[in-house]
Amino acid sequence: MVALKGRAIDGFVKRRDPKIAAVLIYGPDQGLVRERSDLIALQVTPDLKDAFNVTSLNDADLKGDGARLADEAAAQSLMGGDRVVRVRMTSEAIAGPAIFNLIDALDSGHLKPAAFVIVEAGDIKAKESAIARRFSKSPNCATLPCYEDNVRDIRALAMEMARAEGLTFDDDALTLLAATLGEDRGVTRSEIAKLITFCGPSALRSGPARITLADVRANIADGVGEALDDAVAAAADGDMAKLSRALYQSAVAGAAPVTLLRALTRQVNRLAEAQANVAAGKSSEEAMKSLRPPVFFMEENAFAARLRNWSPAMLDRALDLLIEAEFSVKTTGLPAWTMAERAALSIAGIARRGRSAAP
Repeated sequence: MVALKGRAIDGFVKRRDPKIAAVLIYGPDQGLVRERSDLIALQVTPDLKDAFNVTSLNDADLKGDGARLADEAAAQSLMGGDRVVRVRMTSEAIAGPAIFNLIDALDSGHLKPAAFVIVEAGDIKAKESAIARRFSKSPNCATLPCYEDNVRDIRALAMEMARAEGLTFDDDALTLLAATLGEDRGVTRSEIAKLITFCGPSALRSGPARITLADVRANIADGVGEALDDAVAAAADGDMAKLSRALYQSAVAGAAPVTLLRALTRQVNRLAEAQANVAAGKSSEEAMKSLRPPVFFMEENAFAARLRNWSPAMLDRALDLLIEAEFSVKTTGLPAWTMAERAALSIAGIARRGRSAAP
């Protein structure tokens, strides 16, 4: 079976294909890997702590025992019911022989599985990983990649969790939430749960309620969010001294490098959208109000000044720089925070040059 993609992933997580006996779940988002592994395992057995129907293995358990995994997959439950075998793989070299033996036994028909096998891996490269290639070629197996949530994924998850407790989001609150979270599904889910608890789950309320921008800032964006807001503003204004302080505060508060880059990208995109509105005949005030969410009234003067300072060419250059920086952070293995800081300082440099060139 080929690697699952897009909607096929969601479909498999909700209802696994009964023809598939084993799945490899991998990717940089380990929270999402674990979440999807749990959801698939729950389709096999309702209690993931049931020692009779759930077997958990790691590299050490499989080291030197190439038959162990196939034997576990063939073993019947002592108490009845379906079984699931979960493997936490950190080394292909160690776990590989047992996994290859399992797939060979399935494909040859020598193994009639009595348990569904889930292999959880890290950020392996599907095209370079022998195990990923073997899974994807087997008619009895599937591969399921887990990449970092995008804004749409976070919005959907937040709305789903809130809806279950009779809560709805204000648009600006949901926008800020989606922009702040997303590095890890487990962290994202935990932060949203904390926010829901703050606003009051359904058991503690007599009716529906809304989650506001202030709620998000107080529970999630506070600290990290404030430092990032300061860094973005300083970069957009070309204020190097303020930016240096804000970057230090962001790092101390625990901001992720990608979160900083995406916050900068969001500011650049909002400036570009407002400029397009001005070019279409709107005043700067109308352009700011047409943004979603609109510019906060206390920030209108600063945003208007940036509109005057940043040209379309400067914004294009800044956006290219940020896209390249995020790609480098995710792929090169170089110090991520250093690369994100360098990008922020470059944005500030563009702003300073634009201001000095203004008549």
